[in-house]
Amino acid sequence: MTDTDIRALLGVFDRCQPAADDDIFYADVLTGLRELIPCDDITFQLMDVAEQRIRLLFVNDDGVQREETVGATDEFVQLFWQECWEEDGCAGPLTNGDYSTLLHHAEVSRTRAYANSPLGSAFAALGVKDEILVPMTPLGGTDRRLLLFRDEGAPDFSEREMAMLALARPHIAELHTRRDRELRGEPHLTPRQWEVLRQVATGASNTQIARTLGLSDATVRKHLENVFLRLDVQSRTEALARVNAFIDAA
Repeated sequence: MTDTDIRALLGVFDRCQPAADDDIFYADVLTGLRELIPCDDITFQLMDVAEQRIRLLFVNDDGVQREETVGATDEFVQLFWQECWEEDGCAGPLTNGDYSTLLHHAEVSRTRAYANSPLGSAFAALGVKDEILVPMTPLGGTDRRLLLFRDEGAPDFSEREMAMLALARPHIAELHTRRDRELRGEPHLTPRQWEVLRQVATGASNTQIARTLGLSDATVRKHLENVFLRLDVQSRTEALARVNAFIDAA
């Protein structure tokens, strides 16, 4: 992996645009990653095993796609859940707690045992040749992962591409955490504004906040003015009521 690769990755994240409606992730980030690491399909997946619920945002040659399934909606999804916890299933990091190691299925998929397994046969029927699973630590009990697929005729994912995805993994997880907060209605404030609000929640005066954070009284007042504008409130009490559900996690 080169410095050019690193700059290109950072460029993808830097140009992250607001997500559409209730999308689970940022479609432009997936599109940018797909440009850097060509694949037939790149998918951001959320999976609730207890509810057998899967939410997908993916990009392929047809553009940005969205899908959600609960339970066995068709034969493939039924097979997916039946085999999920088997040796050749898709539980992956959920079984071993390793949420940092990328899984590259090129070699596994070529073994006779995998080819003869139910899921192996199903993926082969779909034309999938290679896959990378980029795991992330579950959020609120929900499994999070990025999946990249290449079909027959395409080369295997390279070590360079694996290294790029490993570098991108924590940034993707951080972006999803941000998106999850957006979907739950968390207001977009700067880290310093959150610090000021946490001090306000303790009952501290502007002077006390300034002393604690190493700021001037005037700077604290300005931060609070900007917070009130962003939250569309008129007082400290209203501001705290607006952010109460998020102030500890921010």
